[in-house]
Amino acid sequence: MRAGSRFTALFAAMALLWAIGPMTDVSAQQAADENKPDAALPQAVVGVIDFQRVVKESTAGRSVREQMDTRRTKLQTEIQSIREELEAARAALSTREPGLTEAEFSAKRQAMRKRVGELQGIVQSRKRELDAMFNDGMGQIDIALIAILKELAEERGINLILNAGRGRGLVLFAENRIVITDEALRRLNARLPTVELTDAEGQK
Repeated sequence: MRAGSRFTALFAAMALLWAIGPMTDVSAQQAADENKPDAALPQAVVGVIDFQRVVKESTAGRSVREQMDTRRTKLQTEIQSIREELEAARAALSTREPGLTEAEFSAKRQAMRKRVGELQGIVQSRKRELDAMFNDGMGQIDIALIAILKELAEERGINLILNAGRGRGLVLFAENRIVITDEALRRLNARLPTVELTDAEGQK
């Protein structure tokens, strides 16, 4: 989840920058006039969203978490099997079998060290795959929500969207009429009701 949080924060920042951009095309002359030092700044039309809440409460967000829980359970089962194999190998090497030469015993220890390294590599690889799958799933949600924010900004003439998410909020007060969190959540659920996670092999 930590990786997903960083990913969501990145896309939230992108959403703000995207929505701040001009909502309609302007002529070259208009653009030049607006860049004059004495030109009046456009009136701010603000939209407020709890980006993290929309992502968390969306049906797509829940589907990602449910799939990740299932895959983590599967990984824990695999890790437990690996631990049992390692314990059995260590127990076998705890005492030297009668009749084994020093060279044979040394070779067995070397083989065990190699197997330990392989198993540790498998565990790390599985964890990286889970992180990649989570980031991919949350990325799909972020991209869809960013597009929705742009649509809402264009429809309502918004030229500034602020993130009011807990822990990283930028708003102290917002009139209810300018809060678009619920509408963004409704549209996200309609547009992206679920996200299907794919294994690393399927992403290649």
